[in-house]
Amino acid sequence: MQKEQIFSAATVDRAIEKALTELHMDRDAVSVEVIEMGRKGFLGIGASDAKIRVTYEVPDEVKPAEKPAAKVEEKPAPKAEVKTEAKPRPAQNETPRLVKAAPQSAENKKPVQRPAARPAQDEEKPRLVRRASGEKAEQPAAKPTENKKPRREQAEPTVFVKPEEKPEGEWSAEAKAAVQFIDGLLVKLGVEGRAYVTAQSEDDHLRIEIEGPDMGPVIGRRGDTLDAIQYLTSLVLNRGTEEHVRLTIDTENYRGKRAESLERLARKMAGKVARYHKPMTLEPMNPYERRIIHSALQDYRGVTTHSTGTEPNRRVVISPEGGRRYAGKRPQRPQQ
Repeated sequence: MQKEQIFSAATVDRAIEKALTELHMDRDAVSVEVIEMGRKGFLGIGASDAKIRVTYEVPDEVKPAEKPAAKVEEKPAPKAEVKTEAKPRPAQNETPRLVKAAPQSAENKKPVQRPAARPAQDEEKPRLVRRASGEKAEQPAAKPTENKKPRREQAEPTVFVKPEEKPEGEWSAEAKAAVQFIDGLLVKLGVEGRAYVTAQSEDDHLRIEIEGPDMGPVIGRRGDTLDAIQYLTSLVLNRGTEEHVRLTIDTENYRGKRAESLERLARKMAGKVARYHKPMTLEPMNPYERRIIHSALQDYRGVTTHSTGTEPNRRVVISPEGGRRYAGKRPQRPQQ
Protein backbone atom coordinates (compact mmCIF):
# COMPACT_ATOMS: atom_id res chain seq x y z
CA MET A 1 0.00 0.00 0.00
CA GLN A 2 1.33 3.43 -0.96
CA LYS A 3 1.14 6.46 1.34
CA GLU A 4 1.98 10.14 0.95
CA GLN A 5 2.93 12.84 3.45
CA ILE A 6 3.81 16.49 3.07
CA PHE A 7 6.76 18.00 4.97
CA SER A 8 8.02 21.55 5.11
CA ALA A 9 11.27 23.19 6.23
CA ALA A 10 13.47 26.15 5.41
CA THR A 11 15.08 24.33 2.45
CA VAL A 12 14.33 21.25 0.38
CA ASP A 13 17.29 19.33 1.83
CA ARG A 14 16.17 20.03 5.38
CA ALA A 15 12.64 18.97 4.52
CA ILE A 16 13.97 15.67 3.12
CA GLU A 17 16.08 15.08 6.25
CA LYS A 18 13.05 15.84 8.41
CA ALA A 19 10.90 13.37 6.48
CA LEU A 20 13.50 10.58 6.66
CA THR A 21 13.96 11.16 10.39
CA GLU A 22 10.24 11.04 11.18
CA LEU A 23 9.53 8.07 8.90
CA HIS A 24 12.67 6.15 10.00
CA MET A 25 13.40 5.23 6.36
CA ASP A 26 16.35 5.42 3.98
CA ARG A 27 16.51 7.87 1.08
CA ASP A 28 16.31 5.07 -1.50
CA ALA A 29 13.00 3.81 -0.02
CA VAL A 30 11.02 7.00 -0.66
CA SER A 31 10.12 9.17 -3.64
CA VAL A 32 10.30 12.95 -3.16
CA GLU A 33 8.32 15.51 -5.16
CA VAL A 34 9.03 19.20 -4.61
CA ILE A 35 5.86 21.26 -4.25
CA GLU A 36 7.45 24.61 -3.37
CA MET A 37 11.15 25.52 -3.39
CA GLY A 38 10.74 28.13 -0.65
CA ARG A 39 11.87 31.76 -0.54
CA LYS A 40 14.23 33.56 1.80
CA GLY A 41 12.56 36.94 1.46
CA PHE A 42 14.06 40.25 2.44
CA LEU A 43 14.89 40.63 6.14
CA GLY A 44 12.47 37.82 6.88
CA ILE A 45 9.61 39.50 5.01
CA GLY A 46 7.94 37.36 2.39
CA ALA A 47 9.89 34.23 3.37
CA SER A 48 8.20 30.87 2.90
CA ASP A 49 9.24 27.31 3.71
CA ALA A 50 9.91 24.67 1.11
CA LYS A 51 7.28 21.93 0.81
CA ILE A 52 7.79 18.38 -0.44
CA ARG A 53 5.53 15.38 -0.95
CA VAL A 54 7.07 12.09 0.18
CA THR A 55 5.67 8.86 -1.25
CA TYR A 56 6.52 5.51 0.33
CA GLU A 57 5.14 2.02 0.65
CA VAL A 58 3.87 0.36 3.80
CA PRO A 59 2.80 -3.26 4.21
CA ASP A 60 -0.91 -3.93 3.91
CA GLU A 61 -2.68 -4.23 7.25
CA VAL A 62 -3.99 -7.71 7.89
CA LYS A 63 -7.11 -7.80 10.03
CA PRO A 64 -6.91 -10.47 12.68
CA ALA A 65 -9.53 -13.18 12.32
CA GLU A 66 -12.30 -12.85 14.84
CA LYS A 67 -12.33 -15.71 17.24
CA PRO A 68 -15.70 -17.43 17.66
CA ALA A 69 -17.36 -16.82 20.97
CA ALA A 70 -16.75 -19.58 23.40
CA LYS A 71 -19.76 -21.77 23.88
CA VAL A 72 -21.05 -21.82 27.43
CA GLU A 73 -21.90 -25.30 28.39
CA GLU A 74 -25.16 -25.38 30.26
CA LYS A 75 -24.97 -27.69 33.17
CA PRO A 76 -28.13 -29.75 33.74
CA ALA A 77 -30.06 -28.87 36.79
CA PRO A 78 -29.53 -31.33 39.63
CA LYS A 79 -32.30 -33.86 39.79
CA ALA A 80 -34.33 -34.00 42.92
CA GLU A 81 -33.60 -37.08 44.93
CA VAL A 82 -36.61 -39.35 45.17
CA LYS A 83 -36.64 -41.49 48.23
CA THR A 84 -38.13 -44.86 47.68
CA GLU A 85 -39.40 -46.79 50.61
CA ALA A 86 -38.02 -50.25 50.82
CA LYS A 87 -40.74 -52.84 50.48
CA PRO A 88 -40.65 -55.74 52.88
CA ARG A 89 -39.42 -58.93 51.29
CA PRO A 90 -41.74 -61.94 51.55
CA ALA A 91 -40.63 -64.77 53.72
CA GLN A 92 -39.01 -67.82 52.15
CA ASN A 93 -41.95 -70.03 52.94
CA GLU A 94 -44.39 -67.56 51.47
CA THR A 95 -45.30 -67.69 47.79
CA PRO A 96 -46.60 -64.89 45.57
CA ARG A 97 -50.26 -64.25 45.93
CA LEU A 98 -51.14 -64.50 42.25
CA VAL A 99 -49.34 -67.67 41.04
CA LYS A 100 -48.00 -70.50 43.09
CA ALA A 101 -45.13 -72.46 41.49
CA ALA A 102 -45.69 -76.19 41.11
CA PRO A 103 -43.11 -78.40 42.72
CA GLN A 104 -40.69 -80.00 40.20
CA SER A 105 -40.00 -83.67 40.39
CA ALA A 106 -36.51 -85.10 40.32
CA GLU A 107 -37.10 -86.56 36.82
CA ASN A 108 -37.99 -83.20 35.30
CA LYS A 109 -34.87 -81.62 36.67
CA LYS A 110 -32.18 -81.34 33.94
CA PRO A 111 -28.63 -80.33 34.56
CA VAL A 112 -27.78 -76.89 33.28
CA GLN A 113 -25.14 -77.06 30.56
CA ARG A 114 -22.46 -74.41 30.83
CA PRO A 115 -20.43 -73.34 27.80
CA ALA A 116 -17.00 -74.87 27.59
CA ALA A 117 -14.07 -72.62 28.29
CA ARG A 118 -12.15 -71.34 25.27
CA PRO A 119 -8.74 -72.80 24.71
CA ALA A 120 -5.73 -70.65 25.41
CA GLN A 121 -4.93 -70.41 21.68
CA ASP A 122 -8.17 -68.55 20.95
CA GLU A 123 -7.27 -65.81 23.39
CA GLU A 124 -6.51 -62.49 21.87
CA LYS A 125 -2.92 -61.90 21.09
CA PRO A 126 -1.22 -59.04 22.96
CA ARG A 127 -0.95 -55.81 21.05
CA LEU A 128 2.73 -55.38 21.64
CA VAL A 129 4.70 -58.04 19.81
CA ARG A 130 8.45 -58.11 20.16
CA ARG A 131 10.09 -58.48 16.75
CA ALA A 132 12.15 -61.54 16.17
CA SER A 133 15.91 -61.26 15.93
CA GLY A 134 17.13 -60.54 12.41
CA GLU A 135 13.86 -58.89 11.29
CA LYS A 136 13.88 -55.25 10.34
CA ALA A 137 11.32 -52.95 11.86
CA GLU A 138 8.97 -51.44 9.36
CA GLN A 139 9.61 -47.74 8.99
CA PRO A 140 6.72 -45.36 8.38
CA ALA A 141 6.38 -44.12 4.84
CA ALA A 142 8.06 -40.79 4.25
CA LYS A 143 5.71 -37.87 3.88
CA PRO A 144 5.75 -36.21 0.48
CA THR A 145 7.78 -33.03 0.61
CA GLU A 146 5.91 -29.88 -0.28
CA ASN A 147 7.14 -27.72 -3.09
CA LYS A 148 8.83 -24.95 -1.20
CA LYS A 149 9.70 -21.70 -2.91
CA PRO A 150 13.44 -21.25 -3.33
CA ARG A 151 14.99 -18.51 -1.29
CA ARG A 152 16.18 -15.44 -3.08
CA GLU A 153 19.89 -15.41 -3.42
CA GLN A 154 21.34 -12.35 -1.76
CA ALA A 155 23.65 -10.30 -3.91
CA GLU A 156 27.26 -10.75 -2.91
CA PRO A 157 28.88 -7.54 -1.67
CA THR A 158 31.37 -6.04 -4.07
CA VAL A 159 34.96 -6.55 -2.97
CA PHE A 160 37.15 -3.48 -3.29
CA VAL A 161 40.32 -4.07 -5.25
CA LYS A 162 42.91 -1.32 -5.12
CA PRO A 163 43.59 0.03 -8.64
CA GLU A 164 47.07 -0.55 -9.98
CA GLU A 165 49.31 2.52 -9.84
CA LYS A 166 50.88 3.78 -13.01
CA PRO A 167 54.65 4.34 -12.78
CA GLU A 168 55.39 7.95 -11.91
CA GLY A 169 57.85 8.22 -14.77
CA GLU A 170 54.97 7.76 -17.26
CA TRP A 171 52.86 10.59 -15.84
CA SER A 172 52.24 13.60 -18.04
CA ALA A 173 52.93 17.12 -16.88
CA GLU A 174 49.19 17.79 -16.52
CA ALA A 175 48.75 14.63 -14.45
CA LYS A 176 51.58 15.61 -12.12
CA ALA A 177 50.03 19.05 -11.65
CA ALA A 178 46.64 17.50 -10.88
CA VAL A 179 48.10 15.07 -8.31
CA GLN A 180 50.09 17.89 -6.67
CA PHE A 181 46.91 20.00 -6.46
CA ILE A 182 44.94 17.14 -4.82
CA ASP A 183 47.69 16.47 -2.28
CA GLY A 184 47.63 20.16 -1.35
CA LEU A 185 43.85 20.01 -0.84
CA LEU A 186 44.21 17.00 1.47
CA VAL A 187 46.71 18.91 3.58
CA LYS A 188 44.36 21.90 3.80
CA LEU A 189 41.46 19.61 4.78
CA GLY A 190 43.57 17.92 7.45
CA VAL A 191 43.03 14.48 5.88
CA GLU A 192 45.82 11.93 5.82
CA GLY A 193 46.17 10.45 2.34
CA ARG A 194 47.78 10.64 -1.08
CA ALA A 195 46.73 10.71 -4.74
CA TYR A 196 48.18 8.74 -7.65
CA VAL A 197 47.44 8.07 -11.32
CA THR A 198 45.98 4.63 -12.04
CA ALA A 199 47.09 2.30 -14.80
CA GLN A 200 43.61 2.47 -16.39
CA SER A 201 44.23 6.07 -17.46
CA GLU A 202 44.17 6.91 -21.16
CA ASP A 203 45.43 9.80 -23.22
CA ASP A 204 42.07 11.59 -23.22
CA HIS A 205 40.82 10.28 -19.86
CA LEU A 206 42.84 10.68 -16.68
CA ARG A 207 41.90 8.52 -13.67
CA ILE A 208 43.20 9.44 -10.21
CA GLU A 209 42.77 7.40 -7.03
CA ILE A 210 42.95 8.85 -3.50
CA GLU A 211 43.95 6.45 -0.72
CA GLY A 212 44.19 6.88 3.02
CA PRO A 213 43.06 5.45 6.38
CA ASP A 214 39.82 7.49 6.55
CA MET A 215 38.27 8.69 3.30
CA GLY A 216 34.90 9.68 4.75
CA PRO A 217 35.66 13.44 4.79
CA VAL A 218 36.94 13.19 1.21
CA ILE A 219 33.72 11.58 -0.03
CA GLY A 220 31.33 13.82 1.90
CA ARG A 221 27.53 13.59 1.94
CA ARG A 222 26.45 11.60 -1.13
CA GLY A 223 29.84 12.31 -2.72
CA ASP A 224 29.47 16.08 -2.71
CA THR A 225 33.04 16.70 -1.48
CA LEU A 226 34.53 14.22 -3.94
CA ASP A 227 32.62 15.85 -6.81
CA ALA A 228 33.89 19.28 -5.74
CA ILE A 229 37.49 18.03 -5.66
CA GLN A 230 37.04 16.51 -9.11
CA TYR A 231 35.59 19.75 -10.50
CA LEU A 232 38.39 21.93 -9.15
CA THR A 233 41.07 19.49 -10.29
CA SER A 234 39.52 19.39 -13.78
CA LEU A 235 39.93 23.17 -14.01
CA VAL A 236 43.59 22.84 -13.07
CA LEU A 237 44.14 19.94 -15.48
CA ASN A 238 42.65 21.67 -18.52
CA ARG A 239 44.06 25.12 -17.79
CA GLY A 240 46.10 26.33 -20.76
CA THR A 241 45.44 23.20 -22.88
CA GLU A 242 43.79 23.11 -26.29
CA GLU A 243 42.23 19.63 -25.99
CA HIS A 244 39.91 18.87 -23.10
CA VAL A 245 40.96 15.89 -20.97
CA ARG A 246 38.30 14.08 -18.99
CA LEU A 247 39.05 13.47 -15.32
CA THR A 248 37.67 10.90 -12.88
CA ILE A 249 38.66 10.93 -9.21
CA ASP A 250 37.66 7.98 -7.04
CA THR A 251 38.40 6.59 -3.60
CA GLU A 252 37.61 3.18 -2.10
CA ASN A 253 35.50 2.34 -5.20
CA TYR A 254 32.85 4.92 -4.22
CA ARG A 255 31.91 5.61 -7.85
CA GLY A 256 31.19 1.94 -8.54
CA LYS A 257 29.14 1.44 -5.37
CA ARG A 258 27.19 4.64 -6.02
CA ALA A 259 26.40 3.49 -9.57
CA GLU A 260 25.07 0.14 -8.28
CA SER A 261 22.91 1.95 -5.70
CA LEU A 262 21.47 4.27 -8.36
CA GLU A 263 20.68 1.35 -10.67
CA ARG A 264 18.80 -0.45 -7.86
CA LEU A 265 16.92 2.76 -7.06
CA ALA A 266 16.02 3.25 -10.72
CA ARG A 267 14.62 -0.29 -11.10
CA LYS A 268 12.70 -0.04 -7.84
CA MET A 269 11.07 3.29 -8.74
CA ALA A 270 10.35 2.07 -12.27
CA GLY A 271 8.48 -0.90 -10.83
CA LYS A 272 6.34 1.43 -8.72
CA VAL A 273 5.61 3.67 -11.71
CA ALA A 274 4.57 0.71 -13.85
CA ARG A 275 2.42 -0.64 -11.02
CA TYR A 276 0.62 2.54 -9.96
CA HIS A 277 0.74 4.36 -13.34
CA LYS A 278 1.95 7.51 -11.61
CA PRO A 279 5.15 9.47 -12.40
CA MET A 280 7.82 9.81 -9.72
CA THR A 281 10.52 12.45 -9.35
CA LEU A 282 13.92 11.56 -7.95
CA GLU A 283 16.20 13.75 -5.87
CA PRO A 284 18.50 16.33 -7.51
CA MET A 285 21.52 14.69 -9.17
CA ASN A 286 24.54 15.78 -11.12
CA PRO A 287 24.78 14.97 -14.86
CA TYR A 288 26.88 11.84 -14.24
CA GLU A 289 24.30 10.31 -11.85
CA ARG A 290 21.36 11.30 -14.07
CA ARG A 291 23.07 9.56 -16.98
CA ILE A 292 23.24 6.36 -14.90
CA ILE A 293 19.47 6.51 -14.24
CA HIS A 294 18.65 7.07 -17.92
CA SER A 295 20.97 4.26 -19.02
CA ALA A 296 19.56 1.79 -16.46
CA LEU A 297 15.95 2.34 -17.63
CA GLN A 298 16.41 2.76 -21.37
CA ASP A 299 15.32 -0.88 -21.97
CA TYR A 300 12.79 -1.05 -19.10
CA ARG A 301 9.35 -1.77 -20.54
CA GLY A 302 6.43 0.43 -19.54
CA VAL A 303 8.32 3.54 -18.36
CA THR A 304 10.17 6.51 -19.84
CA THR A 305 12.63 8.97 -18.26
CA HIS A 306 13.39 12.65 -18.74
CA SER A 307 15.10 15.40 -16.74
CA THR A 308 13.47 18.56 -15.46
CA GLY A 309 14.58 21.67 -13.60
CA THR A 310 17.79 23.69 -13.67
CA GLU A 311 21.18 23.02 -12.12
CA PRO A 312 21.93 22.26 -9.35
CA ASN A 313 18.33 21.12 -8.72
CA ARG A 314 17.88 19.23 -11.97
CA ARG A 315 16.06 15.92 -11.39
CA VAL A 316 15.07 12.75 -13.23
CA VAL A 317 11.35 12.04 -13.70
CA ILE A 318 10.22 8.46 -14.31
CA SER A 319 6.83 8.41 -16.09
CA PRO A 320 4.57 5.61 -17.33
CA GLU A 321 5.02 4.92 -21.02
CA GLY A 322 2.39 6.68 -23.13
CA GLY A 323 1.48 9.09 -20.31
CA ARG A 324 2.03 12.80 -20.02
CA ARG A 325 5.53 14.03 -19.27
CA TYR A 326 4.36 16.25 -16.44
CA ALA A 327 1.97 15.09 -13.74
CA GLY A 328 0.35 18.29 -12.58
CA LYS A 329 -3.18 19.60 -12.32
CA ARG A 330 -5.56 18.64 -15.07
CA PRO A 331 -6.14 21.47 -17.54
CA GLN A 332 -9.55 23.01 -17.20
CA ARG A 333 -11.92 22.68 -20.11
CA PRO A 334 -12.73 25.91 -21.90
CA GLN A 335 -16.14 27.26 -21.12
CA GLN A 336 -18.55 27.01 -24.00
